Amino acid sequence: MCHIRKRLELEGVQAGKVVKAQGRLLVEGGGGVRGAEIIANVFGAASAMPALRIDADVASITRTVVDMAAEVMEPETTFALAARRIGSQPYTSKELKVVVGNAVLKALSGKGIRVDLTNPDTTIYIEARGQTAYVYHRVVRGVAGLPFGSQGKVVSLFSGGIDSPVAAWLMMRRGCAVRLLFFDQRPFVGEDYYARALTVARRLRQYVPLDTYSLHVVSTGEIMREIVEKAPSKLICLCCKRMMYRIGCMWAEKIGADGLVTGESLGQVASQTLVNLRILDEAAALPVYRPLIGWEKLESVGWAEKIGTYELSAPAVHGCTALPRKPSAQARLGDVKSAEETFNVQKLASEAVRGIRQIPL
Repeated sequence: MCHIRKRLELEGVQAGKVVKAQGRLLVEGGGGVRGAEIIANVFGAASAMPALRIDADVASITRTVVDMAAEVMEPETTFALAARRIGSQPYTSKELKVVVGNAVLKALSGKGIRVDLTNPDTTIYIEARGQTAYVYHRVVRGVAGLPFGSQGKVVSLFSGGIDSPVAAWLMMRRGCAVRLLFFDQRPFVGEDYYARALTVARRLRQYVPLDTYSLHVVSTGEIMREIVEKAPSKLICLCCKRMMYRIGCMWAEKIGADGLVTGESLGQVASQTLVNLRILDEAAALPVYRPLIGWEKLESVGWAEKIGTYELSAPAVHGCTALPRKPSAQARLGDVKSAEETFNVQKLASEAVRGIRQIPL
């Protein structure tokens, strides 16, 4: 309930009490349709309905439904009523639908309105709860899931591309408090790469029910320089990602997080083969969660569109210039470890963690 109030507050919508009822959270005030759309993006909300609160007597319900039907229904269209009763009322749901439905047909007879119980153009919902009733016609589908933070904390290795925001969002929806960690590889990436990550992170922030939320940034340009100068070309990507894993785990342990989240999908690029993913995991001191591991790229794109990150992630940016022409898709752990012996991985990772900065979103 506090998450609903907080998200409304962050969006500038004032709400009254939030009351838990059977199968519902009832939000007084709440900002109408806009408030329902905000609430629908609170993790744990299956749907949100901007409703009118009235007395539960038949006369009050009838007047309200007739007025609503007159306002929202176009001529020559169809409607249905859905009624639900909780508590004790002097009528059944069926009786209520018959009385109210006939009143709508009579009041709007000049508009050619008809009843269609199978595929109506408009459905008006009535929920009678004790002495109070709620009437609405719009249902905003929610993100569902579990409340943010109810399952613990994880660190997202966040790039701002298509996949990592979707992976972070999915873990948020399953109740994780996700902390975003961006690896700033400049000068090996462009300024637009950094700007994209910040923009996408701000979009994800709209799902977070916290007063403050940040993009955490770790500078790894010097680490990249070490890897490019000392590691075999075909192992650059693996050495780089293993450093990301080490840094991510060190920071996760520092802030009390229980693992890493990545947007990796099996076989999507050379570093994401089964063999190479196992090599990456060997560098991680904490579990690595990959919610997209079995997805096709188009599935990630579809979810990015749903959560509002795709248009921000999709534009081309100046990516990593250290990417080798032929990265190893089937590396050997011994070869990777031998390459890492040429630079002090623990010292570099520790220094990077100490330099992590946060950008408020």
